[in-house]
Amino acid sequence: MPGWLTIAKWELLRSRLKFNILSVIMITLALMLVIMATYMAAQTGMSMNQKIYFVASSDPGLQPIVKFDQRFDYILIDNPTRGHNHEYPADMFIEDNNVYLRDTGKAGAAGDALESTFNTYREMVLTSYNDVNNTHPVWITVHNLQRPQNFQLAGSEQTVENLIREMDDRSSEEHNARERTGAETGAEGFVRPGSTSVSPEDISAMDSIGGKTFFERQRISTPSHFSAPLPFTAILYAFLFIFPIYFISQFYSTSLMDERSNRKGELVLAAPLRGIDIVVGKTVPYILITMIILIAITLYIVGIPSTYPDLTRIFLILASIFPVVLLFFALSFYSAIMSRSFKELTFASVFLSVLLSGYLFLPAMFANIHAISSISPITLIVRLIEGETVLTGTYLFSALPFYLVAISVYAFGTFIFREEDLFTQKNISEKITDSFELFLSKPYGSVFILSIIFIPFVYMAQLMLIVMLFNLPLEYSIILMILLSAMVEELVKSVGIYTLFKRKLAELRLKNVFKYSVLSGTGFFVGEKAITLLTLAPIAGSAFGSVMTMGSLLLLPLLLHIVSVLICSLVMYKKGTSYYLVAVVLATLVHSSYNIVILRGLVF
Repeated sequence: MPGWLTIAKWELLRSRLKFNILSVIMITLALMLVIMATYMAAQTGMSMNQKIYFVASSDPGLQPIVKFDQRFDYILIDNPTRGHNHEYPADMFIEDNNVYLRDTGKAGAAGDALESTFNTYREMVLTSYNDVNNTHPVWITVHNLQRPQNFQLAGSEQTVENLIREMDDRSSEEHNARERTGAETGAEGFVRPGSTSVSPEDISAMDSIGGKTFFERQRISTPSHFSAPLPFTAILYAFLFIFPIYFISQFYSTSLMDERSNRKGELVLAAPLRGIDIVVGKTVPYILITMIILIAITLYIVGIPSTYPDLTRIFLILASIFPVVLLFFALSFYSAIMSRSFKELTFASVFLSVLLSGYLFLPAMFANIHAISSISPITLIVRLIEGETVLTGTYLFSALPFYLVAISVYAFGTFIFREEDLFTQKNISEKITDSFELFLSKPYGSVFILSIIFIPFVYMAQLMLIVMLFNLPLEYSIILMILLSAMVEELVKSVGIYTLFKRKLAELRLKNVFKYSVLSGTGFFVGEKAITLLTLAPIAGSAFGSVMTMGSLLLLPLLLHIVSVLICSLVMYKKGTSYYLVAVVLATLVHSSYNIVILRGLVF
């Protein structure tokens, strides 16, 4: 039996023993009570908004209308004068066709609520006639247009003129359909090619059209029911898919930290197993449990597949969420190794989870609005659930950084999965430097390869900067993007050289300064161009894409990367490694100055 499989079986058994039979029974009973209480509250119509507004009226005919809304407490008075004198502590008084409000903020809110109640009641009365074509003579077919933008995803470019031409053709088709349907049936109803629905003929058909859930786009509506599209769907999907990942990753990191605190992990390290076998064995059970839960959520949303395209769609949804799962667990794993106590673990895991959740949530809110939304895999999930197709390039643009960063984090974490780092009180910076030192000490380790490995980290950081900055005025967002991107790049290019000199893996000589600067700058350049060809093609023509790729230039960016990291190395050569952060800032200023000169047309 493989070593990792033995560790995986032991981890499952160990996790199960944490909960005895009594704990399982109590958790089950508590869950059942919560479900029963929720069901009873839904059946009885309990609400926190019951009778918050007090209405007084002299017209008994208004009582059924006002009582229809549970927010109102109604009282009938026989003398209108007593109502005008506010003898009753009512928020509003209704007489004939007039509504009198008290001079309070609550009364103003009550007036808005009353207007909404009257509109809803009128809608119910109209639909009760079971003649919706006469009671609702105006219907709106909704067509969602993509927002014109500076850049589009590859394969989906569409100009404003094309959109207008498409809508004109669609309107012509609808007009022809109305004429054909009217000639054939002699009825007022007509087919709308732009939608999967037809005009309703009775109440049940109207209910089926009006029963739009959070997981469906609005296709057809009456004027009173029309609502602009909101990003709530993407937020709901993000919550449904991310919450189980976050919840189980806490068990995963806690299990690792528990073995470190009680030193039971020393027994595992003493076993004749490689570090990679131990890490894989401890990780696989939690990932499997998470994916099973996500499969259940996907089937609940999409339904049981009955055709091959449905099965393919479910597979693509799971393929989109899997890199997110992998990165969440990679960061939880690294946090558990870096932290010296459960307090530090809580801070690290929450901070990284919030940062990653922001990367997923914020772009997904612009799904179907802006191409920048494809940064988040949640956007791909939203599109797949809504029946759209996702191109291979779009998937790589979104998911590949998650895979590469997760693999890199697991690799560096596995390097220091040893007694010297797990069971000592080294600080976080020392442990991070240990992981780089162990990588550079291996036969294949070099600053050239290390710079290439760091490319996905820079890529994700810069994409997150785009999400945070693209709503600002373009001239300011471009300048901030240039400065912050340059700082991230200089940091990752020079950290390998810093490790070599700090840990005395290489002698701090001028010859080594030039050699390692050339290797690091060249490695970063090669990795940058490689990931550009794989993933950045969709936004390469945009302003932000120009900052990340510097267009089609080749020789000048290579010289820039070498010179900027050389500046950082020379500062450490003159002043020592203690001036590393100062060296990074200086290199950032030089790098940013070059970018501003090259992109001066955008900046100014």
